[in-house]
Amino acid sequence: MQRVLSQDTIISPKIQRVTGKQAWRENLRICIFAADKIRSTLGPMGAYKLITYNRGPEQVIKITKDAIAILDELTIQYPPSVIIAESAKLQRQEAGDGVATFVVILSALLKKADELMTMGFHANTIVHGYHLATKKALEIIDAKATSISGDMLDAVDCGRNLLTPKIRSFIRQAYPYAFTDGKYDLENVRFLRKNGGKIEDSSLIDGVVVKKEKAHPNMPERLRNLRIALIRERLGFDRLETKMRGDGPIPMKLNLTSPSHIREYRETEVKLKTRGIEKLAELKVNVLLCEQPIEDYQKTLLLSQGIFALERVDKKDTQAVAKATGAHIVGNLQELTKKDIGYADELYTGKIELEKTTTLKGCKSATFLLRGNISQEIDELETAIKNSLTVLKSGAEDARMLPGGGAIEMQIAQELRSYAKTFGGREQVAIDAYANALLEVPRALAENYGLNATDTMLELKQRHADGDLNCGVSDHSCTDWVCIEPIKTARSLIRRAYEVSSLMLRIDSLLISKEIPKFHKK
Repeated sequence: MQRVLSQDTIISPKIQRVTGKQAWRENLRICIFAADKIRSTLGPMGAYKLITYNRGPEQVIKITKDAIAILDELTIQYPPSVIIAESAKLQRQEAGDGVATFVVILSALLKKADELMTMGFHANTIVHGYHLATKKALEIIDAKATSISGDMLDAVDCGRNLLTPKIRSFIRQAYPYAFTDGKYDLENVRFLRKNGGKIEDSSLIDGVVVKKEKAHPNMPERLRNLRIALIRERLGFDRLETKMRGDGPIPMKLNLTSPSHIREYRETEVKLKTRGIEKLAELKVNVLLCEQPIEDYQKTLLLSQGIFALERVDKKDTQAVAKATGAHIVGNLQELTKKDIGYADELYTGKIELEKTTTLKGCKSATFLLRGNISQEIDELETAIKNSLTVLKSGAEDARMLPGGGAIEMQIAQELRSYAKTFGGREQVAIDAYANALLEVPRALAENYGLNATDTMLELKQRHADGDLNCGVSDHSCTDWVCIEPIKTARSLIRRAYEVSSLMLRIDSLLISKEIPKFHKK
């Protein structure tokens, strides 16, 4: 008799399986949960979230309104939210802003899709209707965008007064450094944080700052015309391996049969350890960064050769210096060639509060020294600066702007309702649902400002119906040009919200392995 295999015998009992409409509802529930946490952070008056987790024995507490930081924490427990978190990161990388708006629109689209499925609509019909609505929305955005005279960084600040005139000046000075060989690379702009003081006390340093003091106290405080070498290993050779008795045989033997052998051994050891320093002198290197400790007599020899040295340099600092100066990191000094040497204009030592630093100036890098009373304030400032640099890049590609504060979403929703009437099938209902989903953005802003959401939405609809198409939601009800929004930000979040929602609607099976242990990303 032939054995009949059932689904339960094929799939491991340790796998949780959700299929069909249940999978859609599960994804919807998770997306709504994620959006509810992000919704209240939207806008300049958005709320902060307190996040706590364990990092080993240490309990970490984080207070933030950054949508990506919040989504990262949700990703730990709920696998489908990985898609939302990764899409939010792509939104920030591409446009620099609009992350919270993207999550709110995505949640609204899925919520409307759930209502349509309850009415008997198939997921593919909803996706097709959303596709038509997205295509039309992008056309509306292109038609409504205009070139205006204003500071593009207002799109990031949005009335928070976080980006002061001084900070904005620093951002524009650092912007050219965010490109490597014509490609946008934010790693060339670094950040140092120091608690205490005001945001206005923040500064911009032209160069790379390494939080290390010089290897020898008699080395100069300032150097010019730098020729820089970067190495990972010790200057001479690694120390001999030491083993306790019973740990096994020693891989080498040292046979000393006369007192002269001891002298020869020491002379050879010194020669091996100084050979690399002589090579530095031959290549006219005057700055050395070593990731390993440097012995005292080697420091003295470096000083006599006029070479400024830093020891125990962090790998991240070494990589930053390499990128900024054009130097190549080598394993040891024997591998160093002329092509591996980097160049910079000036080096000087200093202090940030009580911490000694070394700054390499005149290279392709800039460093922000951020100050603030609390770490959360510094976190928000750092995020705003990174977003500002990306927005400046987007503005260089297309400088057209749109009205913010939910104004463009209201414009699109009104035109989509008229567009939906041109269809006679079920697409009309799906496009109308898409339009209603976009209205969740001004509604969320009104709620976060503490306004009556219903009255504010009615007033906003009336203002737009009267032709005041630039009117958006502000802390004083509805106002013209509340803020500006770059066209690239609006286009990317509309397109990405459709792509992620259609992806979610096409998932008809959810498999979760119960064997995978949950570890925190930290």
